Amino acid sequence: MTFWFILVVSYSLEFDSGERLEFRIPFNNYHSCIAAQDQIHAAIYQNYRDIHSSCVETDVASKSIRPKLRPKHLEKDK
Repeated sequence: MTFWFILVVSYSLEFDSGERLEFRIPFNNYHSCIAAQDQIHAAIYQNYRDIHSSCVETDVASKSIRPKLRPKHLEKDK
């Protein structure tokens, strides 16, 4: 089963000001989240050095394993 990931980005406009801005973006898999994190973190870091970002796994399924139907030739006669 695959779960949703949330990219959490937190930064402050002034270093150690105590006041932080935060935003969250959902992704349906870990690899998409990490790819976005690399891009977003780099872009914000250019202007604001006090930044933290991470991909957090949720308990909400983004994809579920579904059983496949039995092929017709394997069905039992009724």
